Amino acid sequence: MIRNFILVTIRNIKRNPFYSILNIFGLAVGLTATFFIILFIKDEIGYDKHSPAYKRIYRLESHFTINNKDDLFAISQLPLGPTLKDEFPEVEEYVRFFYPGTMYFRYGDKEFKEDSVWLADSTVFRVFEYPLEKGNPQTALARPYTMVISGSLARRMFGDEDPMGKILVTMEGDQAEITGVFKDLPGNCHLRYNALLSTSTIAKRIGPERFNDRSSGSFWNINCFTYILLKDKADIRSILDKSEDFYNRHMKDIGDRINGHFMLMAKPLARTHHYSSDLQYDQPNGNFMYVWLFAAVAFFILLVACINYMNMATARSFNRSKEVGLRKMAGAQRSALMNQFLSESVFFAILAFLISLVLVKLLMPYFNQIAGKNISYGVIFSEGSFLIMLVLTFLTGIISGSYPAFYLSSFQPALVIKGRMDSSGGNGILRRILVVFQFFISALMITATFVLLKQLNYMQKGDLGFNPENLMVMTVRDTTFANNLKSFQNELMQNPAIEATFRSDANPFSMMGIRVMKAEGENGAMIERAVNNYFIDYDYITGMGITMIEGRNYDRNMTTDKDKAYILNETAARKFGWIDSAGASTNNYSSAIGRKFFPGVSLDTTAENYGFVIGIMKDFHYKGMQNEIEPLVLLLTDDPRRTPLLNIRLKKGKEQEAIAFIDQKRKEFGDKYPFDYQFMDNMIAEAYKGEKRMGMLLLSFTILTIFLAILGLLGLASFLTQQRTREVALRKVVGADSSDVLLLFAKEFSKWVLIANLLALPVAWYLLGKWLQNFRYHIQPEAGIFILTLLVTLAVALLTVSFHVLRASRTNPAEALKYE
Repeated sequence: MIRNFILVTIRNIKRNPFYSILNIFGLAVGLTATFFIILFIKDEIGYDKHSPAYKRIYRLESHFTINNKDDLFAISQLPLGPTLKDEFPEVEEYVRFFYPGTMYFRYGDKEFKEDSVWLADSTVFRVFEYPLEKGNPQTALARPYTMVISGSLARRMFGDEDPMGKILVTMEGDQAEITGVFKDLPGNCHLRYNALLSTSTIAKRIGPERFNDRSSGSFWNINCFTYILLKDKADIRSILDKSEDFYNRHMKDIGDRINGHFMLMAKPLARTHHYSSDLQYDQPNGNFMYVWLFAAVAFFILLVACINYMNMATARSFNRSKEVGLRKMAGAQRSALMNQFLSESVFFAILAFLISLVLVKLLMPYFNQIAGKNISYGVIFSEGSFLIMLVLTFLTGIISGSYPAFYLSSFQPALVIKGRMDSSGGNGILRRILVVFQFFISALMITATFVLLKQLNYMQKGDLGFNPENLMVMTVRDTTFANNLKSFQNELMQNPAIEATFRSDANPFSMMGIRVMKAEGENGAMIERAVNNYFIDYDYITGMGITMIEGRNYDRNMTTDKDKAYILNETAARKFGWIDSAGASTNNYSSAIGRKFFPGVSLDTTAENYGFVIGIMKDFHYKGMQNEIEPLVLLLTDDPRRTPLLNIRLKKGKEQEAIAFIDQKRKEFGDKYPFDYQFMDNMIAEAYKGEKRMGMLLLSFTILTIFLAILGLLGLASFLTQQRTREVALRKVVGADSSDVLLLFAKEFSKWVLIANLLALPVAWYLLGKWLQNFRYHIQPEAGIFILTLLVTLAVALLTVSFHVLRASRTNPAEALKYE
């Protein structure tokens, strides 16, 4: 029987090759998109699960409260890990990670720049159990200046040589010995590194007493990522329930003085990547919302592909009606016919599955590039993925063939033989409902894509409150060069391709300091608030294009500015109570000017130590538009060694000339480091890289959905023009031309597209409104976006339908009416 089903299916493919190819290709496209989404979801939900003990590993996080202001941080205190291990029997081991910034190494005459070097405790291999390809995991990071590197870095640095025992020299002259090689970390790991340097290196530099300090003050400084490994069957809640006791033992004395509090938080390792968006100083993380989004996209794409098959199959029903009639007259039961048509759809799905495997292979590099993944093709055939795809393939075949099987097997032999088959009525209504549903999904995805891309453009191109255009940020690392930096800046300004130079130790979209600071409130009372801060020179505010809204900028002619003057943003002024939260002043902005200010909580409040607020600058988005603007103070320093970032604004159109000049001059001024720079607009783009990738993925799948909808419309248009051939012929006999016929069908299809858009509008409005709430500053869904979606879907529908309708309208009426 199965052999007979296959033979009949092959015979039908040979009779109708064009429509058979469209059917198979439509299913293949739907399956390919679905398989890619399955791989994407599998990679996302597999984040940080490569460690055998991942269920027992937690990242320690910090919840600080200062004067009822809560701040959540992904990083924690230096002594926290060892203290928890000593005081809580549930903790088996801990490991800390520190990021030193970009590092440069020399080996022989080769120089290497590495952005992914971290310092880690020697316990890292006991907590995460990463396998070492070479070296002893127990001792690899036990000594100062020892280093383990990834296999790929070892090959890049040493080629085929054995890296063990090799010495890398830093630009500062320190020597690091390679004591181990680890297997490259997988792509779905939230804390990625190519090399680890021992934390005992820090202890050697700053002294073991300071490194191992467990005084109360050390618990109020956060500076590392800390992970703990719990013992078997230990419960993290037993540790968190004792957080208050821990605070009372180690932090309460200072907490009472600054009206502060600390609460220990812990997050399971496997949840770290997707559920940390509310934390400061974290690694780039994801959002599990996108996993759900693309799971829904996969479901709808596959459903649209199934609907396509239904419409295409029923569109060819007239061609197969006589086959059904003759087989029924020969005694075939309806169940046998249904099995035949279901077998045919499953056969088509299997062919589509084989094609989709080829398409996935061919398109995998492009998918990885768009999604920012490194998924290998072999993943399809491992860990249950292949079984899931096979099951989906058979379900697709059964769902796709269910309605055509029911519909085609219902034909009455007598009516079919006489040519009086009526396929209108309920079946026609169902087909139209399916097309409406297709365009409902298409309208949703098109609208979502428009909104996501517009929000991304708003974040990247919107008014950030400073000018990022043509702004080059150069990192100064060489001490000798830093001492000559002012002279270097003067030399640069002689070149007309350079418009301005100014210095800082941080910038928007980069990590900066945060600490509790004091300021004078109403009635002379002192108020403490957590304030972000970084150091700048005299020219920074003007050079960045930041607007002063009250008071004045730093001034070289004011000798007290270096130690006694401070400039804060509007949000800081509100937090200190000088301006109310709505922006209207309790007095006015000028009430902030002249207030006493202390850039810390340990300074004495005596006349020789305090400074004054001299200016309030307009809020600017230094942490991106997805985050709320927080209090900020820009601290003045004239010491180039404290401002290692040299910001250089280049003249538009003269960028390459300016870069070449800067590179030449820095060498003349003694910079021995490689030329290390980036542009601010690239830093901003990097901050939104995750959203951009999701936008491009959604755009790609939206295009596929539209393509599938086009295939479905081809099927329905074919069916309707075939069904109404006599009507078209009669209209042409009485004088109608092709445009009249096209208008007739266009009205009908436009009606269904309009209904689909009207149904999609409230759903899209609600869902997109929810999604936009993830961003502190966002666009509003506008009517123009929905109108544009309507126009796109109408254009796609009408262009698709016009192909079949115009072909039908050019048919000789005599051919259609000769049997009437």
